[in-house]
Amino acid sequence: MNFIIIAAIGRSGSTTLQRIINSIPDSNITGEKWGAIEDLLNCYKNIKGTISCTPKNNDELLTMDEMVKANIKPAWYNCFCLEEVKNNIKNTIISILVTSESISKYRIIGYKEIRFFNKLHLLDEFVELFPNTKIICHLSDNLERQCKSDWWKLDENSKQHLLDYNNQLINYASNKDNCYLSYMKNLFDINEIEKMFLFLGEKLNKEEYDLVISNSLE
Repeated sequence: MNFIIIAAIGRSGSTTLQRIINSIPDSNITGEKWGAIEDLLNCYKNIKGTISCTPKNNDELLTMDEMVKANIKPAWYNCFCLEEVKNNIKNTIISILVTSESISKYRIIGYKEIRFFNKLHLLDEFVELFPNTKIICHLSDNLERQCKSDWWKLDENSKQHLLDYNNQLINYASNKDNCYLSYMKNLFDINEIEKMFLFLGEKLNKEEYDLVISNSLE
C-alpha cells in the first residue's frame, strides 16, 4: 500500500488536484479531516517523547516498585508498549482513510488537508509510520486573487497568513526527496501534471484528466 498526501492551502485548487490524482487506477485520495490525522501524528510524536523521559533499565520501562526502590520520583512512570501504541495509531489512520471492507481494492490511499500551517513537521511523523508516502505541497500562484476569495476576504490578516503558509510549504518541499511542489496554475498545464505523475510513479490518463479540468468544481 502506497500513500499520497496533499498538503495545501485553502482556495488553491486543491480539490481539483485531489480529483486529478484520483484518476490513478486503484487509488482513493480522500478529502479534509479537520486536522484529525494531524492530531494522531502529534500524539505519536508526544508518546515517543514520553518514552524518552520514562526511566528504563536496558530499554525496559521500570515498574513503580522499581522506581521507588531506586529512589526515583515516579512522575514519568509509564507502562505502555510503544510498538503497540504505534500500530494502533497506524491502524486508526488507515481506518480514517479507507474502510476495512474496501481496503483490498486500493493500492494507493491518502488525503488532502489545508490545515498544516505551523504543522508541516508532523508530515515527518506520517512518513516514519508509512515510509512509502509521497507528499504534494500545493499552493496558489496568485496571492492577490486568493485574498479576495470568499474563503479569505473577511480576514484582514489573510495576506500575511497566506504568504507565511506559502513559504512554509515551499521550504518544506525543497528539503524533501519525497515531496513535490505544485502550483494552482500548473493544474491546467498537462505537461506539468505529467511531471507530477512521473514523481508519483504513475502514468497520466489524459482522457480522465480532461474530464476533471472540464468541470473543476472550484
